Amino acid sequence: MNTMLRVLLALAIFVTLCDAQCSFLPLDNKSHGCKDFNGKIHDFNSKWKDGCHKCSCTSKGTNCCSMIKTPVGYNQIKCQKIFHKESCSYHVVEKANPSKACEVKAYMK
Repeated sequence: MNTMLRVLLALAIFVTLCDAQCSFLPLDNKSHGCKDFNGKIHDFNSKWKDGCHKCSCTSKGTNCCSMIKTPVGYNQIKCQKIFHKESCSYHVVEKANPSKACEVKAYMK
């Protein structure tokens, strides 16, 4: 019974973390489309990439989700994460020798 409760708790936390990287902006009644982060209007039922986010437009509003996977399972004392905006990704390297990659066992999205 305890094992089942632990599994259910882990799943609940995982779902919460996944949803935390998405946002929804509802439309007002007079909208003819959805605005992106720069104010550009997109047609209903369209999809686009805005920086490191994948977005979509529906008649209810704009939904955007991050494409970034953040490393969490690595030696944080020995290593550091470095973000690369061009690829929307992190690389984890040794603090003492940044040319050497560190092992990452888990990512959070």
